[in-house]
Amino acid sequence: MTALRRGVVLLAAAGALTLSTGTAEATVRLSHGQDWAEATSTAIRAFDGESDGNGVYADFYLTNGAHGSVWDGNGADGNPGPWASVGGRIAKFRVCEDHVGCSGWRTNPS
Repeated sequence: MTALRRGVVLLAAAGALTLSTGTAEATVRLSHGQDWAEATSTAIRAFDGESDGNGVYADFYLTNGAHGSVWDGNGADGNPGPWASVGGRIAKFRVCEDHVGCSGWRTNPS
């Protein structure tokens, strides 16, 4: 095998190794009617899927006990609100709709 060919083979093998060791963080979705919230271990967002005038938000607790909420913010325009990094690990979350109620709590396995 020529030196050039060995170099190409080594680069290809290194590239395959790099690709195979990458990890994607799991996203967990929880629905309430047509509305939903998605969470990873450290980020969360909300989606308002109903044009009914009721705002939608994701409610969450971190593993350190801190509580927070993230609103969809753009109404039922067909797009979710932006991902919000929450500064800690999300222990559980739910999706809520103003004047209607909330889903049950979901423990975040991420």
